[in-house]
Amino acid sequence: MRINTLATAALLGSTTMLGACADSTNATAGRPVSVSFSTAAASGAAASLSPAGMGASRSLTATSGANTIVITKAQVVVARMELERTGASCTSSAAAGDDEGDEHDCAELTLAPSLVDLPVDAALTTPLQIAIPAGTYRALEAKIRPLRTDSDKGKGSAAFLTAHPELAGVSVRVEGTYNGNPFVYKGTARAEFETEFNPPLVVDAAPVNVTVHVDLTNWFKSATGTLIDPMSTNSLDMATIASNIRRSFKAYHDDDRNDRDDRDDHR
Repeated sequence: MRINTLATAALLGSTTMLGACADSTNATAGRPVSVSFSTAAASGAAASLSPAGMGASRSLTATSGANTIVITKAQVVVARMELERTGASCTSSAAAGDDEGDEHDCAELTLAPSLVDLPVDAALTTPLQIAIPAGTYRALEAKIRPLRTDSDKGKGSAAFLTAHPELAGVSVRVEGTYNGNPFVYKGTARAEFETEFNPPLVVDAAPVNVTVHVDLTNWFKSATGTLIDPMSTNSLDMATIASNIRRSFKAYHDDDRNDRDDRDDHR
């Protein structure tokens, strides 16, 4: 995964508009691109989603045997997200989150570190709204990882850590209950997800959306499907949770925001 110059605007709050262009001298008027997130369980999954009606408490519940976990809040730190143009030839390997680590002239668009609140119901949310130059893009790439005050020196990273000091060294934060007992899980899992658009993604006047599906229902499950206490200090449990998080992200082109790859809709 190739990492390049990062725009120095941090995403703070819920829905944010920003433009990011690594080739700023040739930037044209911004075109709308959104990034949505979904955690809705696949059909047949052993989890339930609370109703999303007016005033309803939104949560995700999973049960295995006598154990029940209820997730009321889930957040991830997206240290780097990129849209790569067709024909880009960038070769940088700068660390994700370090927005001052590379000055290559390349045709990629990048976003500063951001905190994303994942939906804990059947809804598809759109926390990221981006304005980018018209063009043809071949891939979306992103890294989820913890940002640290002693190693991430870029302006975007510094702004993120100033706004969220409680998330220094944390890539994932989850709130909920396990068998009725409240918990706050803070993890350091590193995850990467990318999708190559085939055909390439054309950004023009029409709005474009990319959906990232997160398999949140399986974050706290063992290989046999039993639930893991999020506060467990067992090294095997902790490694299993981190591995589940790493494997849980999938991105695809989804202009109609129905949580399905547009290629599947047109088959």
